[in-house]
Amino acid sequence: MTDAVVDFSGERLVRLAPERPVALEPADRDYILAALSALGAAFPGQVAPPPPLGALPARAVMRLLVDLRRLRPVEPTPEQRSALGALAGAISLFHNACAFALARERAAGPRRD
Repeated sequence: MTDAVVDFSGERLVRLAPERPVALEPADRDYILAALSALGAAFPGQVAPPPPLGALPARAVMRLLVDLRRLRPVEPTPEQRSALGALAGAISLFHNACAFALARERAAGPRRD
C-alpha cells in the first residue's frame, strides 16, 4: 500500500476539463501566466516556466495547475503564500473558463426538437 494521498477535488477538476485547448480572454490568460510566474519566482527551481496555454489541451493545463497545488514549504514566506493564493485563483478561473467553453459548445450543438 502506498502513502500517497489522492486529491479527489483536483482529479475532478482535471476530468472536467476538455481534451482540447480552450480559448481564454486575454485578461484571464495574463492572470494565469502571472500566477505561474509568481510561483516560479517564489519556488525557484521547483516550477517550470509557464507553458503556452493556447497550445495545450485544457486537461493538461488543469493537471499542471492542480499538481502545483502540492507545493508545501515548511516555513512559507509571504511571497510563497501570495503565489499559492494566486494559484488557487488561477485554478478557479481556468475551471470556469472550461465550464463556459463546454456550455457554449452544448448550446451551439445540434438542436433536438
